[in-house]
Amino acid sequence: MISGESLGAETDHARKDESMTYGLIGLGAMGRAMAERWLKAGHNLVVYNRTREKSEKLAEQYPGQVVVADHPRDVALGAKYILSMVADDQAIQDVVGKDNDTHGLAAVLDAEHVWVDSSTISPKMSRHVSSIVSARNAVRLEAPVSGSVDAAQEGRLLMFIGGDQTALEKVRSMLDPLTARIEWVGDVGQALALKLGINLNLALQIEGFVEGMMVAESAGLPREKVAQYMLESVIASPSMKYRVPMAFNPPDQPWFTMTLMLKDLRLALEQAGDCCTTIPLTSLTADLMRLAVRNGYGQEDFAALINYMSFLASSPAHNTAKVDPRE
Repeated sequence: MISGESLGAETDHARKDESMTYGLIGLGAMGRAMAERWLKAGHNLVVYNRTREKSEKLAEQYPGQVVVADHPRDVALGAKYILSMVADDQAIQDVVGKDNDTHGLAAVLDAEHVWVDSSTISPKMSRHVSSIVSARNAVRLEAPVSGSVDAAQEGRLLMFIGGDQTALEKVRSMLDPLTARIEWVGDVGQALALKLGINLNLALQIEGFVEGMMVAESAGLPREKVAQYMLESVIASPSMKYRVPMAFNPPDQPWFTMTLMLKDLRLALEQAGDCCTTIPLTSLTADLMRLAVRNGYGQEDFAALINYMSFLASSPAHNTAKVDPRE
């Protein structure tokens, strides 16, 4: 592994063309896209993923540039600047380590480490994890992103930062290949609250879109034409323009699964509840997604809510077979 000395103060503002070694935890669709941005720019990575095969496949594809870590702590031993993108609160607890766990990041973090966490977790958990990291004299920045897999592949992510603004400047050169813009939002917890507000809108837009489709279909219009005309109208947000077509032509690998979106809606409802705020449309949409997950749509892109809702409630003229549209 690369010594941490190569990431000292003299390289905090390293030129983009210098080869650096970064740590990466999480090789889902977004994490993989981020990894490839760095690797194609000539940087080296120390990577950890719960499913080791994903790390090994990346190492095979980029020989000499990727070190596969056995545990999260090994990432911190090999790199001073670390980025993570994992699924949920439980996963982030496993990464930082619990109690006397010697395999987590917390076991080896020191004052030279800056951990940028792009996981969408609860603001409450984010504050808890940051307190653990601070006790090790290290810094954790929460850094949720806006943008899906295509934006990650092209380095067009919008990143929101919660935490130490000075630490952000230390890792800016690491984040530049991934982002079109980086915005410092405020304290830990605030950037994630913003991210949850954005994500719940994505779910609500999909639900509104499918309800509009069903009204138009009830008059005998074909579904594909309805979708086309709606996407050419004033209601078509940038997100809907690329997401709705996924309901008809699903990608080989879902960009954002129904299960993960449901998780984010639960976190948004929890955050709202903690602040005595009512978000009734989010609650209703979460119920619909929960039913979709229960009926086997959990690992499909959340655009499949269109198919599930159409299956449940579309007009008889468009659903005469009464079969699951995925079959």
